[in-house]
Amino acid sequence: MTWSDRSRCPRSRRRTAVLLLTLAAVVPLAACNGSAGSGPTTPATPGSSAPATPGAGSSASGSAAPAPAGSGEGTPIRVVIDGQVLAGRLWDNSAARDLISRLPLTVSFSDLSNQEKIGHLDRPLSTDGMPEGDDPVPGDIGWYAPWGNVVFYYGDVRYWDGIARIGTFDSSTDLIEAQAGDFTATMELAR
Repeated sequence: MTWSDRSRCPRSRRRTAVLLLTLAAVVPLAACNGSAGSGPTTPATPGSSAPATPGAGSSASGSAAPAPAGSGEGTPIRVVIDGQVLAGRLWDNSAARDLISRLPLTVSFSDLSNQEKIGHLDRPLSTDGMPEGDDPVPGDIGWYAPWGNVVFYYGDVRYWDGIARIGTFDSSTDLIEAQAGDFTATMELAR
């Protein structure tokens, strides 16, 4: 049977149609997935809401052994904002252990891009063994090494080089999101 004979065969046409439909579905998905490093890697000036500049990042891998949200694993902490307490946990990684060793700690925070609250620390946290970047989710607690900031995420910021996920809040982050201006938060070990 020649190629032209096959194209007239209903079975071949069905196979061709299925193949084309499959390709039409798979190709856009592959394009959406892209490389993990296609997200922003260089943020705008701290405190501004200017868009980040995209860059070629490294692969998005999770932070060293993060505990799943709600798992109860990690070191329990309290974050006190204006007399209200949020419960959270810091995971077992170098940046979180370094932060734990400094608690209690009061930090001034400001909003960045309506997605996260950032607070600068006097000294950087250790990032030994941490991935080059990460993709935090709302409710995560992070460390942004390039600026020296502890970060409370309440929006989806995507993958960024320099992010280390160090913990999570056990409850809603509505209180964090509701902070309209600069504010202070005290982080301490839960008793």
